[in-house]
Amino acid sequence: LEKGRFRQALLKSVLAHRRKAAIQEKQDLLDKYQRVLDTRILGRLDARSLKETQDVRYLDQSVQQLVHELEQGNRTVAELLANHTDILDRIEGKLENNARTTANQQLLDSLFFPEIDSREDQIQDAFDGTCRWILNPPTDDSPKPWSNFRKWLETENGVYWISGKPGAGKSTLMKYIVHEDLTSELLANWERGTDLLVVTFFFWHTGSTLQKSLEGLLRSLLYQIAHQWPGLVGFLDGHNGKGSGEAVVSRTLRLPNWTEQRLLVLLKRFLEQKPDPITICAFIDGLDEFIGDEDTLLDIIRVFSKAPRCKICVSSRPEQAFREEFRLCPKLRVQDLNQQDLERMIDQRLIPRLATYRSTSQDSDRLRRMVESLIEKSSGVFLWLDLVIKDLIRGFRNEDTLDELRSRIDRTPETIYGLYARSLKSSGPEYLETALRYLNVILTGDEVGNVGTTLLSLALVEPEPWEFITRYELAYFTSSRFRSICEHVETRLVSRCGSLLEIEENG
Repeated sequence: LEKGRFRQALLKSVLAHRRKAAIQEKQDLLDKYQRVLDTRILGRLDARSLKETQDVRYLDQSVQQLVHELEQGNRTVAELLANHTDILDRIEGKLENNARTTANQQLLDSLFFPEIDSREDQIQDAFDGTCRWILNPPTDDSPKPWSNFRKWLETENGVYWISGKPGAGKSTLMKYIVHEDLTSELLANWERGTDLLVVTFFFWHTGSTLQKSLEGLLRSLLYQIAHQWPGLVGFLDGHNGKGSGEAVVSRTLRLPNWTEQRLLVLLKRFLEQKPDPITICAFIDGLDEFIGDEDTLLDIIRVFSKAPRCKICVSSRPEQAFREEFRLCPKLRVQDLNQQDLERMIDQRLIPRLATYRSTSQDSDRLRRMVESLIEKSSGVFLWLDLVIKDLIRGFRNEDTLDELRSRIDRTPETIYGLYARSLKSSGPEYLETALRYLNVILTGDEVGNVGTTLLSLALVEPEPWEFITRYELAYFTSSRFRSICEHVETRLVSRCGSLLEIEENG
């Protein structure tokens, strides 16, 4: 028994000695690191030269004191900083700020996607002088009653709904609102003394998956919030953003694999728990172009409308789900209010071309009646008017008479879809198959890529190149024959698709 106890005591003694030795080894290593740190820091500081330089008088008072103590012989970092907690606080603050900046950049990188702004960039800017009415209060002579949008920007919360027919100019109007300086000035009156965040999203039915999905909407909104207010990173772990710096400094930020649910949870948490100085106004265009669960989309809009110090403006076609959801909200219909905008469009694009027809007062009257007919027949649809103006300009170039121009208007279908059908048919039945092939490539191309459709991609689906693709004979695509097909595809596209498509040069 005594031998057993002796062995146990001996074993405990050996283990204790080993632990003590290990602890001492670690302490020696820490002391070594401390000496190296002191040497490297103080090796860069020459107290005498620092004190002798005339620039020392411009240093912070606490730093001057630090230089003085260095000259007196305080040679370790611990000794130097013992009486300078303010410097330590500044170092810690700098570390926290750097950690927040790094964490926020990680969050931004995880939310970003290449086509995040491409839909908005592709929307046509408003013609000079148009859309201004939206930021002025309604007048007694307004064509139709509408809710005061200016007042909503300045004083109200909740939802404002902008509706309109296809092609009426809803997206152009929304883009104008977002970028007009007066919008920012009016919103500044809404919640004075707060930090205003403005976020936007433009759905696009023929765009990439992220341009028409809930995930794309949420990633874009959260990206813009984080870009304008870095404190969003503090909401990732369930906190309300307060004190998030310490949490970020103390650990490496681990971002989740973003799913619709996780994105939605983060957005709701921010909107419901954001700090008091934060207000947010959102603009979401094209709700009818969203692909997904409509109820979930409407739920996001409800969260914006009910959260404190939040508001949201949305636009869409007047589909039944939106009519029901927004029936009690302030609203307007674009086609009821844009007649002056249509007139300005005609004045800028068509009237200068037709000046030669004003040889007599009678011709001027006929021209005025023709313009009035255009406005009436357009029913407030910008896209319809745009296509008809292009057709009339072609007639002008062909030296049509006023009667022939008026005949063009009379024969024009009254709907956008009718115009599309006529444009395809006007190219002739022999071109219809090719035109449909081009259109199909363009529509499906937007589904699988984010760079749009190029003339090269259209050349590849011509019968001859397509045959070589199926046979995987790649040498053909460096031949002069293929280059010739590429050079002629633009002419073929215009002749077969009429005015349905426009070609843009890129870079």
